[in-house]
Amino acid sequence: MQAIIKAKKRSLSQHAQKAGLLASVAFIAVLGTGLPMIAHAQTTVSQTISFNIRAQNLGSALAGFADRAGLKLLMRSDMVSGKTSPAVQGMMTREQALGRLLSGSGLNYSIQGTTLTIHDPAGSAQSVVAPDGTVTLNTITVTNGGSIAAAEAPYHTAAPTSYISEQTIERFRGASPADIFRGTPGVMSGEARNGAGAIDVNIRGMQGMGRVATTIDGAENAINVYQGYQGISNRTFVDPDFLGGIDIQKGSDAASSGIAGTVAMRTIEAGDIVKEGNRFGLRVKGGFGTNSSKPEEGNVAGYEIINSGYPGDLQPEFDHLYVPSVKSSDDTMNRPAFLKPTNGSGSIVAAMQDENIELLAGYAYRERGNYHAGKNGPAAGIANLGGMSVCSFLCNLPNPEYRWYPQYIENTGLANYRPGEQVLNTQMATKSLLLKGKVMFGDGHSVQLGYTGFESKAGTFKANALSTLGQQARQQRLTTDIEAHTGTFKYRWDPEENDLINLKANLWGTKLKQRNPVDWLPADAPVDFKSGPDLWTWGGDISNRSQFTTAYGDFDMTYGASYKEEDTKPTEGTRKWDTFLDLRDGTRKEAAAYIKTAYKPVDWLTVNGGLRYSHMWSRDRSRTKYVHPDMVYGKARFKQGGFSPSLGVTIEPFEGAQFYTNYSSTLRAPSIMEAVSAFNMTVNEDAKAERSNNWEIGANFIQDDLITGTDRAMLKLGYFNWDVKDYIAREFHRYANSANVRIFNIDRARFSGLEMSANYALGGFEATLAANYYLNVEFCRTAETCENKSLYADYATNHVPPKYGIDLTLTQKLLDDALTVGGRISYTASRASGHGDVTGQGMSQFITMINWQPYTLVDVFAEYKINDTYTASVRVENLTDRFYVDPLSLAQQPGPGRTFYASLTANF
Repeated sequence: MQAIIKAKKRSLSQHAQKAGLLASVAFIAVLGTGLPMIAHAQTTVSQTISFNIRAQNLGSALAGFADRAGLKLLMRSDMVSGKTSPAVQGMMTREQALGRLLSGSGLNYSIQGTTLTIHDPAGSAQSVVAPDGTVTLNTITVTNGGSIAAAEAPYHTAAPTSYISEQTIERFRGASPADIFRGTPGVMSGEARNGAGAIDVNIRGMQGMGRVATTIDGAENAINVYQGYQGISNRTFVDPDFLGGIDIQKGSDAASSGIAGTVAMRTIEAGDIVKEGNRFGLRVKGGFGTNSSKPEEGNVAGYEIINSGYPGDLQPEFDHLYVPSVKSSDDTMNRPAFLKPTNGSGSIVAAMQDENIELLAGYAYRERGNYHAGKNGPAAGIANLGGMSVCSFLCNLPNPEYRWYPQYIENTGLANYRPGEQVLNTQMATKSLLLKGKVMFGDGHSVQLGYTGFESKAGTFKANALSTLGQQARQQRLTTDIEAHTGTFKYRWDPEENDLINLKANLWGTKLKQRNPVDWLPADAPVDFKSGPDLWTWGGDISNRSQFTTAYGDFDMTYGASYKEEDTKPTEGTRKWDTFLDLRDGTRKEAAAYIKTAYKPVDWLTVNGGLRYSHMWSRDRSRTKYVHPDMVYGKARFKQGGFSPSLGVTIEPFEGAQFYTNYSSTLRAPSIMEAVSAFNMTVNEDAKAERSNNWEIGANFIQDDLITGTDRAMLKLGYFNWDVKDYIAREFHRYANSANVRIFNIDRARFSGLEMSANYALGGFEATLAANYYLNVEFCRTAETCENKSLYADYATNHVPPKYGIDLTLTQKLLDDALTVGGRISYTASRASGHGDVTGQGMSQFITMINWQPYTLVDVFAEYKINDTYTASVRVENLTDRFYVDPLSLAQQPGPGRTFYASLTANF
């Protein structure tokens, strides 16, 4: 009788899961049922495969098996800890190979569709997995299964996480690294087109100033770039050719300094290059793209409009003397043919891997000219508005001055670029070098050394030079140059028979140089002089994870400490020649310690708690010439710190379902950008740290056999509500005899919304849907003045995300999985909030709000695996040749039009 009751409960839970998931994936299933090739794409049970798996630890052997058999691997790392596998070589079915690998291990397996799950009959049946480096709030362990298993980890994680796999990066990498975040709900990158090939991550409307902790192999290389009166860019530099995956945590975590989230980018490892069973591996990749032209100094884009008017008290008979003019050039309308190669890239990576040593070396180069905008959409045009009176001076004062224009012509469209026109100063050339060495010895000890070098020469300009429709872009002679060198040291100790020790220690340092063209130079300055800062950043952290079981439940504890120091200063040449701009000169240090615990008293309940203490010190060394009554330059000091607690509860009422609620209250002290003076921006020593009070409510569902006997559906739903007290902003501040901008605290900023991710897989067909919707974005200058508007002088003016976005990705495998075709449709809505009114009399908008209109982009791709060595791929981005302006831009500049890419990858 008890067995019957259990069976009935299990049946009811399965029906509940199916009911909860069926509505979200029904539309995908309809698409899937219309694809006759699905059945032919599946690997039959009786098919034999050639295996060459050496004797090694069981986890790595299973990961190699799954990769060879084309399966997704799910398992808990504690199941295989301390276990080894025999060598498996020869032609056999996957069941025969699995039987040999698992012989003597006490483990079982199940294969449902394309997913292999490893079970421990003596332990919990629940399988959870997370990618290496992910910051999570509950107990999730890692396998060495690569990016395929990692892509499913967010659906097992009781927190708002996302993962971007190496495969997704390659298929939808876009025209710049910023494009790789498209399709991730709640996450975007700013300055995608004028960022010199950098990323500037925005999570749920919060961006810059260290709010999003962005790392590459645990190290930072971020720099702030002055953009005139349009604010700043917050740039991190990475080469997508070397990325092995990106883990994203939205919201704060006790182990991270990111108040809005963490973006942890992982570069490729030797295991990503060396084929299973081999010691050495080599990957060579080359490709070309289209839709770009060679930059020509002095070229001018769009329309130049000169309106001619006179004081309103003159007589109408003078109208014929005031005729407007419109000028344009044909030099930028030379868009090449769709399939004509105009840019290229190449990379080579060599690696060696054996039982105790891993080595990797890689080099990548890419070069592109100015891309061309799309032809379809709100491109530049001209409109004659007829006779009208227009304010010409003192427009914000009680008695403004007006002029009469017999004919008034103005630009129309989103940006001053014509359909298909060459978008000036978007050229880019980059070189990247990646070196890694790892030694494994003793009882779970390992040491890894790494180096990443990045150099770029990119067309760019201060964003305030193209912030309105009336401004024309002009091709600059000089580029912006970046040189970044990062070194990393990692120590790991994870003894096989001791669950109380999983020690990680990291030390890293980055030297970054940026050199920008100068707008105004003294007559005796070098003709090719470029100004810029030198930035030195280094840090270290140590942590340990302990897992143990008591009579009162299971405990999973992680605790550690970290330290980071930043030092930025202008070059001596900048101080001498760039007299208009005095860059920041100062230091910032931050130390932190934390502990977080997951307590599981029963199988269906997990309670998470965390506590972080952080403290920041900064020093302003500025020598700027501007002096104001409330600020003495070179004397500013910040010393701020405090606790950041967090608490969460996860309920798992039946297998495949999670419901969670998380709360955190997180502190962010002023960044080096906010704590050090520059140009005419003063530091306000009264500025307080931000405190973000965050609520997350979400649910995860995973269901096999939802519609057929071999499919899998996954769904992640979430609601967030962030209340950032004492939000650090910037304002236009008037003194007795002068005016300036300064850092200050507003009462708060609020962000709330909904997010969804869904995935459906059936044989060789897969569909992924991502969507987010903002319920509220508001800024409160005081407790009584909350508005759905950003402040007119604050950097956040162009950090406000779209109201909502939807991305649908479809892929289909054909020809026995040798061919994969697919595409993505992305819809971007209008801005989620407006822009505040001008508060300084006589001042125009200090930061211009960059306008965009809703748009839809379509990207398609095809990959063909010629044999075990060669893979060819093609993709078309912006298939409909849409003219659009990206959200989160600082310049009124369009994105690239229809572009064709082709590449060939050889793996030896």
